[in-house]
Amino acid sequence: MKIRADIVRMYREIHSWVGIVCGLFLFVAFYAGAITMFERPLQDWASPPVSLPPPVSLERFPELLEKTFAEHPEARNAYTVILHPTPSQPASLVWGMPQRMHGPAAASYSALAEDGSLVIRRQPPSEAAHFINILHQQVGLWMPHEAGRFFMGVVALLYSVALISGTLVVLPGLVKNLFAIRLGQNAKRMWLDLHSMLGLFSLPFHIIMALTSVVFAFHDEIYVAEHALLGGKAVHQVQGHPHADRASGLHQHQVPAGEFRAPLEPAQIVAAITKQAPGFMPETLVYDNSHGGHLALRVTGHDPRYGARGAGGGFAGVDPYSGKLLSTDYLPGHQTLPMAVLTSFFVLHFGSFGGEGVRWGYAVLGLAGAFMFYAGNQLWIVSRRRRERGSGCVEDTRSTRLLCSLTVGCSLGCVAGVSTVLAAAPLLPAGGEMSHVQIIYFAVFLSCVAVCFCLKERQAIRTLLFISAILTFLMPISASVATPLSQVTASSLIVDCTAILYGALLLLWAIRPQAGQPLFRREQPSGLGKV
Repeated sequence: MKIRADIVRMYREIHSWVGIVCGLFLFVAFYAGAITMFERPLQDWASPPVSLPPPVSLERFPELLEKTFAEHPEARNAYTVILHPTPSQPASLVWGMPQRMHGPAAASYSALAEDGSLVIRRQPPSEAAHFINILHQQVGLWMPHEAGRFFMGVVALLYSVALISGTLVVLPGLVKNLFAIRLGQNAKRMWLDLHSMLGLFSLPFHIIMALTSVVFAFHDEIYVAEHALLGGKAVHQVQGHPHADRASGLHQHQVPAGEFRAPLEPAQIVAAITKQAPGFMPETLVYDNSHGGHLALRVTGHDPRYGARGAGGGFAGVDPYSGKLLSTDYLPGHQTLPMAVLTSFFVLHFGSFGGEGVRWGYAVLGLAGAFMFYAGNQLWIVSRRRRERGSGCVEDTRSTRLLCSLTVGCSLGCVAGVSTVLAAAPLLPAGGEMSHVQIIYFAVFLSCVAVCFCLKERQAIRTLLFISAILTFLMPISASVATPLSQVTASSLIVDCTAILYGALLLLWAIRPQAGQPLFRREQPSGLGKV
């Protein structure tokens, strides 16, 4: 493809400066986002074990509900029936949670002992994995959620500009350089080849991430504009937001005053849903009685044939007295066309389709994207150094040293910070409250940045890689200390094995003779390509 040289040069400048401005934010967003693909398994892994009797069967739920309500009447206001308990939600009945839909929350767990007596425990699950999700949403910044959402939207817009300009830059030499990865040449060529290859081969993924991130960041403004332009009834803001309120999707059944009707038993609700929506597998029944005294029910679950709104699956509003579906706006396979289009943004961003294969694929693409932004910054640094050496500068200028220290410190600081949070979570009270894991992460992150300002680049890279590897190896060790061997699950073992393999990869990269430098690099007498 032929593009005029001056146009290519203009787009190269745009791509370089936009990439420098938002590259470090995007590294954190992509790295944390890759980890977030396994938020639920990590939450189960980090949550401390709760000593409760085995979950009750569906047939015994009426007994469990009756005894819980008799001893704790306030539980009627909001309670959740867990059909498939996990380590982070270890009981069949959960109540007393705050009115929010996303993120772990302190709750009371009810169970029945062997003799039929009621057993209640109150213990919050770990918030370590949820913090990494928040880190992803707010591109690594510690600020109020609304401000972080807006800033993330601005970064996503710049990210879109970088994608367009970068694609136009590589198009003229696309066929010639598509598979050219010159690891044995100078640093500039290596970083350019790696950056271009990762960007081109994952371009559809990056387009999806950029587009959906902009929609999530400015959803309120989009709905307001839609309402103003079309003059119709826009989709409700709360339901469209990826972090909607817990009450979203709950539909109240109006009962005449003075009339009491007992809701259907959970087993009957499950049977009714299975009959009306074949293939949909209910996982939780969320009851809410706090809105005007009328009982409302939301059923969440998965249908493997369709993509879901998020990691938590899809959901439907259900009449708790008849089991009839009242709302299918977010029920996979039963949505209207407009709602299916809206849901597709969530499905594509969260990778909530295609099962485990897609989840692992998104995680790999996320890590590759993070490395692409790191390579882009390194490419800019190397190019700047070449120009400085050509103009007679023997050492880096202040701006070059600043960007170099920030690139290495922020990137490896994020890696070390996330590993520290996950390694510390099993040993912290309640698996790590949000305030605790925030302090731990940002303390490690800022310390890594400080190290990069104090040490030379190669020494800083090697040191931080060693630290990150050790912290990652500590994950299975801390989990084994906090969790008895008898309570270890297959999911926990997968997390431990993944941490060991990833730690080994970091360690191998750290012990290389030229850590952070081109592989098989040839010596250059001029020394112009050195990093």
